[in-house]
Amino acid sequence: MGAEEHQNTREHGEQKATGSSKTILLTVLGLAGIAIMALVVFATHGSVQAHGFCNFCHSAYYDAKEYAFNEKVGMEKPSGMLTGCAECHPQPYMEFRKSTHFETEKLDRRPGCSNCHEPHSILLWYKYMYRQPDEWKRVQISMRDTEIWEKEVRPDLAKKARIKFVKSDSRACRGCHNEAAKTWKPTIKAHQKFLKEGGTCIKCHFNLVHGEVPWPDKDKM
Repeated sequence: MGAEEHQNTREHGEQKATGSSKTILLTVLGLAGIAIMALVVFATHGSVQAHGFCNFCHSAYYDAKEYAFNEKVGMEKPSGMLTGCAECHPQPYMEFRKSTHFETEKLDRRPGCSNCHEPHSILLWYKYMYRQPDEWKRVQISMRDTEIWEKEVRPDLAKKARIKFVKSDSRACRGCHNEAAKTWKPTIKAHQKFLKEGGTCIKCHFNLVHGEVPWPDKDKM
């Protein structure tokens, strides 16, 4: 290799190294910018449980008090995203507002979203919001497309929710509805059969809060 070729190779290597350094620098600066923005959001808007957190990005904001986790019912407070539910799930939220669970006379026992549904973890929230999997894209589209919501997204979410209820033996139902709270009556014939033969609440009590979704194979679960 001649001196000129050697010089060109060295210069090419230096340029490549410089390019890599710039990429690393930009990545570090980008991550630092995100971290600073996150600190600003937390400093000015409180934790992820606070009202202003979602309002920082969203122009519309539903009153989180209406669907907040209810600590008065004796359930253990879960971890994860406990606010902003209605921002991403407006249809279920509006259905909840029209249900007997929302309009109950016992307002101190009104459940919030996370009293019944497992809240998203911070990692899952990050995955949905920034990695944009197909599932979240469908949810986004369904906010504006009623047909996609009714035919695709609602049935899929209902199925996933029911599977979780069955696997947990309807733990969320039992958290509020029990003899101690006088919100569950063992004298009802169906409940007596339930106690004798076994079963779980969700198998009889579904389509109570949200729009109706058929469950033809419920006895197979």
